Amino acid sequence: MTMMFDKGNLEAPLIQNESEQKPRRGCFQIVKRTWLRCLGGKWRDLLQVALTVIANTLLASQLPLLGSKPQPLLMNNILDKNLYDSSDEWVLPWAGTGGTLALCFLMKFFITMFSLILPTPGGMVLPTMIIGGLLARSIVHNLVPIWFINLVTTANGVPMSPEEHGAFLARCAIVGSCCFCAGVSRAFAMAITVFEVLALPNSVLPLCSSTLVAIFLANKISLPFFDQNLAGRNLGGIPGITISEKAMEPAMQFMERVNLEECIPQKSTCRELMTHLMENKRDNYAIIRPINEDHEHWDQAILEGNITRKHLERLLKRIDPQGDFPDKEVDLCDTQFQIPPDGSEQLVDANPPHVLPNTTVKDVYLLMKHSVNEGVIYVTDKGVLKGSVSFTHLMSRSIL
Repeated sequence: MTMMFDKGNLEAPLIQNESEQKPRRGCFQIVKRTWLRCLGGKWRDLLQVALTVIANTLLASQLPLLGSKPQPLLMNNILDKNLYDSSDEWVLPWAGTGGTLALCFLMKFFITMFSLILPTPGGMVLPTMIIGGLLARSIVHNLVPIWFINLVTTANGVPMSPEEHGAFLARCAIVGSCCFCAGVSRAFAMAITVFEVLALPNSVLPLCSSTLVAIFLANKISLPFFDQNLAGRNLGGIPGITISEKAMEPAMQFMERVNLEECIPQKSTCRELMTHLMENKRDNYAIIRPINEDHEHWDQAILEGNITRKHLERLLKRIDPQGDFPDKEVDLCDTQFQIPPDGSEQLVDANPPHVLPNTTVKDVYLLMKHSVNEGVIYVTDKGVLKGSVSFTHLMSRSIL
């Protein structure tokens, strides 16, 4: 096919080609958007899951000890005292027994780590026990010399038989799987569970001591697995209250210091109440009564009550619906706002929950859980407002 060009139509073929490609790009965009819409905006999550599954399948297929085995069967093989009798079936010739165990441990460790951070539900007990068993076998086979094993296992000068040697290595794997899982979850019950399931004689002391050491060392490194999940969602205050020494800190050390300019005086005008709504974007406002009302600038006030933002908006609509009387003075501690005559919802809480400055974090958290107030507890000293603790502030405290 030939094309004829003239001086006034030099770009005609280019324009024609572009017009032919536009429908194709349009169809591709439509198909792409439709596919992503069908996925519900979760295509990144699905892609992460797919990549992890593909990586696990490919790597496990190269390691006969791990490949095509469900978790319970793999756990039984790792804890089997006859594992080395079938070493020809799972040992890689170029890596040897120790290298194969190390590769299996590394593969299982990283794949499990990636799996646990995926946006899909999954368990962590059995995978971490498998990792612990592989780690124990790798350490004993690669780092512990055979003369040391014979030294600690020889009885009355008689060395162990091959069967007893395999049983010893299996017990090391059991202890490793138990203490590793306990270190991740901080659950000492793992030692009791393993002992009750296996019923091995003389195994209580190794299981309990190794579990306690694992928990002690893990506490120095990181939070437990489930608490780390809470901290990642900005709820680090929960593990800080439940497992750390910060539960016994006094409220005065972590409270938000009071700013009296953000509090509402007991007697205020409608204009002042509207100013608080516009300038202070808070969920709760403390109602205060200044101690030195004669002074222009005061730095101490008595806590008289609490009002939420939505209740303050309703109160303004009730007393001045049209905004015609901005200088009208309102007493927020009036009984009509605390106990409305018409039986409607209470607008002002005249007795908000409050604690002393030396109240511990744990007690503040317990009080907040049972409080009907909307997520705030005030700290007072002889009635004088010192600060406040909100639920958001308490839950998002950093774990040092």
